[in-house]
Amino acid sequence: MRKIALALLALTLLLGLSVPIAGAATLTTEEKFQVLKQKGIMSGFEDGSSRLNESMTREQFATVLYKLLELPRSNTAPKFADVLKTRWSFEAVQAVRSAGLMVGKGDNRFAPTAPVKVEELAVVMVKVNNIPVNPNIGFTGKVSAWAKAAVGTALSKAWIAPRNDYTVDATRGVLVEAVYAVYSGSTSTLDVRSVEGVNVQMVRVNLKAKTDSADIGRFSLRDDLGNVVPIIVTTISGDGLQVLLTTGIQFENRTHYLTIDGQSWAYVSPRSDMSKPIITALDRLAPRLYVLTFSEPVDHGTATNPANYSFSGGLKLTTLQLSSDKRQVTFSTSNQSDNARYWLTVKNIKDLAGNVMDTRSDLSIVGSNDATKPTIIDAEFRVNEDASLTVKFSEKMNRDIAAQTGRYSINGLAIVSATVDNEGRVVTLRTSAQQDKTLYSLSVSGIPDLAGNVMDTKTGLLFGGISNPVLPVKLQSIAAVNENTIEITFDRAIRDEDVGSLAATILKDNGANVSMSGWSKYAVRKPGTDRVVTVQFRTGAEANPNLFRAGHVYTARITGVASLLSQDAANETAFAGTIAVNEISYAKQVIVLNRTTIKVVFSEPVKNVNEPYFAVKEQGGDAIGISHDELNNTGAVVTEVTLKLAKDMTPGKVYVLTFKPGITDAAGFNGWQTKNGNEDISILFTGV
Repeated sequence: MRKIALALLALTLLLGLSVPIAGAATLTTEEKFQVLKQKGIMSGFEDGSSRLNESMTREQFATVLYKLLELPRSNTAPKFADVLKTRWSFEAVQAVRSAGLMVGKGDNRFAPTAPVKVEELAVVMVKVNNIPVNPNIGFTGKVSAWAKAAVGTALSKAWIAPRNDYTVDATRGVLVEAVYAVYSGSTSTLDVRSVEGVNVQMVRVNLKAKTDSADIGRFSLRDDLGNVVPIIVTTISGDGLQVLLTTGIQFENRTHYLTIDGQSWAYVSPRSDMSKPIITALDRLAPRLYVLTFSEPVDHGTATNPANYSFSGGLKLTTLQLSSDKRQVTFSTSNQSDNARYWLTVKNIKDLAGNVMDTRSDLSIVGSNDATKPTIIDAEFRVNEDASLTVKFSEKMNRDIAAQTGRYSINGLAIVSATVDNEGRVVTLRTSAQQDKTLYSLSVSGIPDLAGNVMDTKTGLLFGGISNPVLPVKLQSIAAVNENTIEITFDRAIRDEDVGSLAATILKDNGANVSMSGWSKYAVRKPGTDRVVTVQFRTGAEANPNLFRAGHVYTARITGVASLLSQDAANETAFAGTIAVNEISYAKQVIVLNRTTIKVVFSEPVKNVNEPYFAVKEQGGDAIGISHDELNNTGAVVTEVTLKLAKDMTPGKVYVLTFKPGITDAAGFNGWQTKNGNEDISILFTGV
């Protein structure tokens, strides 16, 4: 049996996660578990939890011992009456019994589902580590007589912690503590190849042989002046051949001595700053005035040297100035040509540690002599029905900055979003919930136009709060139902008047523009929902055109719905064509209600329903007149109609219903089916 294997033991059934290895005295039970997990000793549950407060059954414990210690399979007859060959834990229980690691509970019973006790754990730990028990170790706490010596021995080895009662269930946390105590005390001396400083807070220890233990207590660090540098945490690399030490701040470029397992290794700490400065922004402050922002403070001499800057197109730098924090270089240029693009090259700028930037040649400005500051047009500032605010500027603005919510403030409200229109002049603001009968004041500041001219701060834009705003509607999807019909889905219910005013414009067919000249539409709610509208199209005289073909991609725009979001083409979307045809409506069923009444059911909603479009006769006999239809409304859109016959039907006799042109689909675009080729379509039914 492998000595550490059990010490590392009973937890393959348990845990999960990973953290760096630190000193045992400072680790929590959860962290100790994570260390063992990182070493492949333990595993967690499927949900990633360790469940340290749960207990383990005896048969689970036996199974862990069986697998970890690679115990031989026992071929003997069942040793316990409550663990038969058919039980899942049979082999494990037999093996640990044969190895003498676990015994029964008396009466030839193993008690497989009983929890493992703390004193049982102590006994097993002593057996696995093959050490004699010491009956003379004194301790307090409730314990069974048969386990007292083992508990004392386990306490002396710090495998278990002192407690008042050792007969209680051993939680998974207790098992972790026991295993970690043995594990952390069993490591051998590290076989070190070299030591190197990574940065002023990290040291790398390169090993000749793999290790799975690097407790923090094995390392100490000082510099050549005798200053002790604390070691905060240690981490082992995935291949086990490196140990990374995270330390306190080391003095730069100074010899340090790292002691490992009593042996000292010298190295020189590196400089803390090895990063090159980077240009993070180029902004226009005013006509011909710009600022370059660096990622860190830069050297004054190189940052203000005109030789390190050059423009294309003959543009010249006229001034250079470094900010007090040494992170921004402000420069001005000679006269520019409007809308001309000038490319700027910056090179040789150093940071304070002497690192030199990589040359940048991809920076550019657009020439402009515009010195006029943008303003907000007061007359066009308003609060909308949906409680959004519309702010219109005198000219196109810098979109990125105009969309920053921090540029706007309202007393008592938070700015939730700022959306800029396609032109770049109108900003729509959405706020937190407004209160009725409340006066609010909007302030706007710091937004530049496209030339970089920054507006003067604007205050006092007053508006009254809307406490119950009209909620915006969002287009969710469009889908083809058949060759000339689409379904339009919104994120919330829309009104009847929205259905009537809805317009669906087909913009593109496989990228080509679509002309809808001569098209007409019929829009209606989809039955069973108030969020979906069905729209059927026809083109001129063609009542049932093939508009949405399979394999094609169409783009459509929806308008006419109150509060529909349209910013950034939110009311446009693409959909695919279909092979489905728009079937012509027809009568699909006859239901006999009584001797003088029948109901006719249609395949889809229809209108212009009237009794002259139906004919009833006896099969092979005379016609039966229809006195009237109970609908009596040709304009109604229906899915069925009840017909009253002029005379009684004879029970058991078969009758034939045929049809005449005149009824149409709900849109009025297509008539209904009355013939199949030259033959009349008919439905047979039997009188009652």
